Amino acid sequence: MKLIELQKVLGDRINISLNKELTPEQRQEENEQSFPIMGLAKQMINNGDLILRTEKLMAQCKTLTESVAYQLIK
Repeated sequence: MKLIELQKVLGDRINISLNKELTPEQRQEENEQSFPIMGLAKQMINNGDLILRTEKLMAQCKTLTESVAYQLIK
């Protein structure tokens, strides 16, 4: 999944949780379904951050090709 796709999914979940027509029970059920999505989104964002920071370090110091971070994103 691309980050732009994730952004749409998260936006959809936010719209569902803000729906004033939901009963408290329905809202609770929708919120429970959102928790795993939020966890995955957080992990994807953290992974993207790792890639960006590693790429920045690689641009600054070409000798990092043996680093664990480089091996993870290679």
